[in-house]
Amino acid sequence: MKHLQKKRILLTRTTEQNLQTAELVASLGATPVLFPCNRIQALPEAINKAWQVLQQPPKQITDIIFSSRNGVEAIAKNVSDMANVLSNYRVIAVGKKTASALSEHGIHPAWLPNQASQQGLVQDYPKHGLPKHAYFFRAETGNDDVLTFLAQKQVDTHLVPCYQTIKNDEAYPEVLQQLEDNRIDAVLIGSARTAHFYVQKVGDLELANRPAIAVMSQQVTKAADKLGLNVQVIANKPSFKAMLQGLNDYFAMQKKG
Repeated sequence: MKHLQKKRILLTRTTEQNLQTAELVASLGATPVLFPCNRIQALPEAINKAWQVLQQPPKQITDIIFSSRNGVEAIAKNVSDMANVLSNYRVIAVGKKTASALSEHGIHPAWLPNQASQQGLVQDYPKHGLPKHAYFFRAETGNDDVLTFLAQKQVDTHLVPCYQTIKNDEAYPEVLQQLEDNRIDAVLIGSARTAHFYVQKVGDLELANRPAIAVMSQQVTKAADKLGLNVQVIANKPSFKAMLQGLNDYFAMQKKG
């Protein structure tokens, strides 16, 4: 991705997630600029309520589904026996990052979908066999495609909102100055809520629109449009690497133009 060389790219995830993405950005010769717009807040009441139920049978006919590392970490910080309680359940992770987070806590997913998304879960579920019951741990707001699919198949489904994404209120005046000085070339926005918090933190729509804006999906594009953000790049699949590839292609076209 030679057209990302020396570009300054704004990262808008949580502080921890930004550090992970920064490694990828730096490996491509670009300069990551950290601007955490989100932070994760666990919802212990919902977690503890579900946890009490999960300590009882029937474990062998119940699936536990995780859609993100954030969900895994929210539970791990609020219970002391995560690996023990989930040991006899079939645990399913939506992608490799979620699976890695589970492995760090001694839990090894039974399977992952070929496509790291809820639609990937829907597509691959039939070949792995359907459960009688399913508990889906995710953010307070989010996609319910997999639960809808399972419910249609007569599976007893339970949504557990184990965390929420809220605005990171820390001030980053040096980043705002870089935006003012046109020293930020692009910004990565991975979710609708991140787009909302990005606009709030910048506090000036014209300023927020100065960098090239790359988003994760069409869904994020719709949210960005409503906020007044001008999206230049939509990833062809839901990953930050795909967003960066899209940015590389965008800058290549800009150079030709």
